[in-house]
Amino acid sequence: MAKGFGVKAEEQLGYALLLVPEVKAYAARLSIDYFPKNDDGDDEEFIGMTSLLQEAQIWKSLKEAKKAIDKYADFLISEAENNSPIRVVIRRVKRQSNGELVDEPVESIFLVAQSNT
Repeated sequence: MAKGFGVKAEEQLGYALLLVPEVKAYAARLSIDYFPKNDDGDDEEFIGMTSLLQEAQIWKSLKEAKKAIDKYADFLISEAENNSPIRVVIRRVKRQSNGELVDEPVESIFLVAQSNT
């Protein structure tokens, strides 16, 4: 059999977080812990989102992706209307043989604000 023939299989790159599924907004690359903390005690982190899969943050393992949700949880819950649950979708990211990135759902996680009453 000759070498070089056949179709290259899809290559799994890792996992991305779809933070706002309704508008297909992924967690953006370099958005968490990218900017250094200010000396004035401001610990606010920059939360970046993108609609482009090419610019999404990719975590190597499902465990890392789930752990990263914690960093986005406060922001997402604060943006929720009427304390409604927030759905975050973990998506598997693959590179097709033609170089195009594709993603598929792996797991949906719901975040719910706890009331203090």
